[in-house]
Amino acid sequence: MNKIALMEDDKTVKLSIPRGYYVFAEMSTMSDFNVKMMLRDAQSQKVSFEGERQSKDALPPIRGFYQCDYDETELHIHIEEGIDLDLRVDSTNLYDQNEELAVRTVTAVGRDLADDKYNDFMLHLTIMRCNDL
Repeated sequence: MNKIALMEDDKTVKLSIPRGYYVFAEMSTMSDFNVKMMLRDAQSQKVSFEGERQSKDALPPIRGFYQCDYDETELHIHIEEGIDLDLRVDSTNLYDQNEELAVRTVTAVGRDLADDKYNDFMLHLTIMRCNDL
């Protein structure tokens, strides 16, 4: 897990999403501050998923779906207020019978430093191999 202090207005984190895989994204917040999250191509800055919320109610989440058509994915987080945050990112890989990546899950959670709960914002990705790869 990575700890990233977000002391500026925004932060970018590299994610490992293979080209051609399907991505199911789900984002939510439980905070007083506005959070904007984007998944984008690191080279062209093409945005494939974008969610923006300012709510203490986790439901309903923002959901999206796309097929990754680039090699380097960034998670870009923008917070309008200057808030110190602790961001944690973790992933799990599942392999098929040929030891090839079938599914990867990525979870990013963040908290302000006001408490020790990682519930201020979250992004969960399920990344699945397409049949035609």
